[in-house]
Amino acid sequence: MTTTVIDVKTHSVIATLPVGDTDESFPVAFSPDGKLAYVINISGNISVIDVKTHSVIATLQVGGLPNRVAFTSDGKLAYVTNTTIANVSVIDVKTHSVIATVQVGGVPNDVNFTPDGKLAYVTNTDIPTISVIDAKTHSVIVTVQVGVNPQNISFTPNGKLAYVTNFDDATISVLDVKTHNVITTVRVGNGATDVAFTPNTELAYVANEGDANISIIDVKAHSVIATVQVENQPKSVTFTPDGKLAYITNSGDATVSVIDVKTHSVIHTVQVGEDPNDVAFTPDGKLAYVTNTGDATVSVIDVKTHSVIATIQVGLFPCIVSFTPDGKIAYVTE
Repeated sequence: MTTTVIDVKTHSVIATLPVGDTDESFPVAFSPDGKLAYVINISGNISVIDVKTHSVIATLQVGGLPNRVAFTSDGKLAYVTNTTIANVSVIDVKTHSVIATVQVGGVPNDVNFTPDGKLAYVTNTDIPTISVIDAKTHSVIVTVQVGVNPQNISFTPNGKLAYVTNFDDATISVLDVKTHNVITTVRVGNGATDVAFTPNTELAYVANEGDANISIIDVKAHSVIATVQVENQPKSVTFTPDGKLAYITNSGDATVSVIDVKTHSVIHTVQVGEDPNDVAFTPDGKLAYVTNTGDATVSVIDVKTHSVIATIQVGLFPCIVSFTPDGKIAYVTE
């Protein structure tokens, strides 16, 4: 399979990198300094790409069906969840080597570090639990029971709370990061699949794939204050950098819903390609890139006008789009 490299200024493909078997919805993870990109391959390894030269410089063997990669805030380590062997591989970024393996629960899915970089939270989809790993010792310090089939985990920008989407029981588990306790469970819609916070931490948006809507949660009160109907099978939630708008990919009908965060209302529905999966904004917030898995394209949306200004042909089944920290290059996994 391949990773497509796009020049954001010209909206053109500048390189196609042969990597491994990336035929699932795996994101590219960039090191904090923007020099390296890690691409997951389902054959059990990671392709390490030099962003400056657009070349694969290393292939790291991890475990069975790796699923997510996250870097520590200092960029020295990367954690990889391995779904079929129930562990997390710890990679030394400087030496491109696995230095530790942490046993977690069955079928680990997502991994995310607390903003201070001290802890990693891992969702175990079939237990269902959260494994909390001490990033200094690479050991599980606590296992937290959450809802059924936990998928994604997101931290509030201040690092005090973690929200976990529980796909099979239509809930969000809210964890206190200091105590590692579930402090409340919020009822949302069916098929809760993604959660994202506004930059000011006041609100959380949850995509409910089964109900074709978005649950808006008041983070302070831990309660749903609005439900916004969107289109079929909303999959991902992404906020503009200024936090004023939320873009929702609707995989069931080839659209992106644009929600005004102030009014909690859909102000535009943008037609894109078939089966849109992911959306990412350039750091300046002017453009949104949308991967369309069904027709092998990326739609480029002008955020000011909410209109598609370019359609880029890429490889088959584009899943996740990620920008380098300087916003000049986009990587699309296929």
